[in-house]
Amino acid sequence: MSVDLAFAALADPTRRKVVGFLGSRPMRAGEVASLFPVSRPAVSKHLRVLLEAGLVQVEKVGRTQVYRLRPGGISEARRWMEESGRLWDTALEAFRRHVEKEVEG
Repeated sequence: MSVDLAFAALADPTRRKVVGFLGSRPMRAGEVASLFPVSRPAVSKHLRVLLEAGLVQVEKVGRTQVYRLRPGGISEARRWMEESGRLWDTALEAFRRHVEKEVEG
């Protein structure tokens, strides 16, 4: 999974809601579609984007497809956010020290 694909997929509020619903339990595509005031093809497109980003997985059960969150699907993006957070913390701490030094000086 690419961090870029994960963030692009999660940039859409409908897809974030889909992830939230799938976080509670696996669902058939039709179940997911019934939760939104958009067409089934539109929901299918959202599910495809989440699938391509590696955030969800699909299992064929009989004639239906069941979607669920992919274990570890967000791991790479989470690592990137944690590393970026540490960099920001370091930069902000250096800025704070600089400002305090200027005020004291």
